[in-house]
Amino acid sequence: SGFRGSTRSPPQKPSVPLGDPPRTPPLAPVLQLLRNQLQEKDALIRHLENDWERSRAQREREERLLVTAWYNMGLALQQQEGGTPSRGLPSGAQSFLAQQRLATVARRARTPQGRAPSS
Repeated sequence: SGFRGSTRSPPQKPSVPLGDPPRTPPLAPVLQLLRNQLQEKDALIRHLENDWERSRAQREREERLLVTAWYNMGLALQQQEGGTPSRGLPSGAQSFLAQQRLATVARRARTPQGRAPSS
């Protein structure tokens, strides 16, 4: 043909005899291996999601405890400073707003009329 001095060589014989198919692994074990890997990864994802959910719930419980502690600490401080006796009700029986109103009334009663409290 058009190549310099080359003659066409005879076609080479395949390295595998014609009766044997090429050496490829059977598909069933490969698919089973991939399915197993997928199941393991799905199990890991479920485990991590459960861990995340437990961590979130724990964080929310801790936040509620902190808010409750701050509220109780502020309430105790307010009761120490106010010194106003409750009107026959235990302090826990009054709402937060009711306690604020009582503290405001008590503070206004202590200041002289017509004068603003000094800051």
